[in-house]
Amino acid sequence: MSEPKRNSKAKTVTSAGSATRGKGKRAISSASAERFISRYRLVSIFALLTLSALAGALILPKFTAPAQIDDGPTPAGPVKVTPDYSGFNAANIISDNKLYGAPNMNAEDIDNFITKVNAGCVNSADGTTCISKARFDTKGFDPTTACPLGMNPAKNLTAGEVIYRVSVACNINPRVLLVLLQKEQGLLTASGEKLTASRYEWAAGYGCPDGQTCDSRYRGFVSQLYQAAAQLQKYRLNPSSYRVQARKPVRIAYNPQASCGSSIITPANTATAALYNYTPYQPNEAAKNDGDDCSSWGNLNFYGFWKVWFGSPH
Repeated sequence: MSEPKRNSKAKTVTSAGSATRGKGKRAISSASAERFISRYRLVSIFALLTLSALAGALILPKFTAPAQIDDGPTPAGPVKVTPDYSGFNAANIISDNKLYGAPNMNAEDIDNFITKVNAGCVNSADGTTCISKARFDTKGFDPTTACPLGMNPAKNLTAGEVIYRVSVACNINPRVLLVLLQKEQGLLTASGEKLTASRYEWAAGYGCPDGQTCDSRYRGFVSQLYQAAAQLQKYRLNPSSYRVQARKPVRIAYNPQASCGSSIITPANTATAALYNYTPYQPNEAAKNDGDDCSSWGNLNFYGFWKVWFGSPH
């Protein structure tokens, strides 16, 4: 940085070292001149530093705020549901009488439960509605062996009404369907940006094999629940048609990646076998903690959500 030019008109310094102020003024002593010069230099340096700082302030780039500013708390959303894994037994996840059987909750009970768990939910920015407020239309479903009562067409049903009608049609405990919605898509607590139309379209994970595109024939909240309930009954009605059967040893993988390994399980009952046919993986030891690359949580979370919401699944 070059030193700033001095004002030659304000002060002159003689070759002999004495200083004069203007024409015709008397000369001051050499010592006085040196003191004067020293003070002048100090003042000049201070002025130079001040000007440099000001110049730096002018040329430094302006601070840019983050693109997303934290301008206050966001809606809390539903309370997170922490699954209770205590007592989990891979060979006996749930008893038959808890999975299959007449509904033990009516539509109002189910809606009240959903409203409680979903409390605090905020609709997503794209307009996807919280499950406690969502309404559904359904086509009819003809009676089958798996679902002897079938379902009539209906409009403007609450989630609780859909679950109740499916559970009656297919003789499945409505608690199974509630847990399935949470295990597959987290729908009971999904809120805000995490609440998407896709979660409803594939609510029960039915027709969505790992690593493959979901089958569009089964898209839709009502269809997903109905087909899932019917499938659980098919596992019970035709066990020999499926790989996992009650009381027969079978090798169950830990993860879709074959390199993650597997172990042999002997399902204690039809219900546990059904869950493994629906979700063909078991949790490894790490899954109960933070998990690792080989962990899968589907059946572990089914057990854990059931236990925290409804008590023992046995």
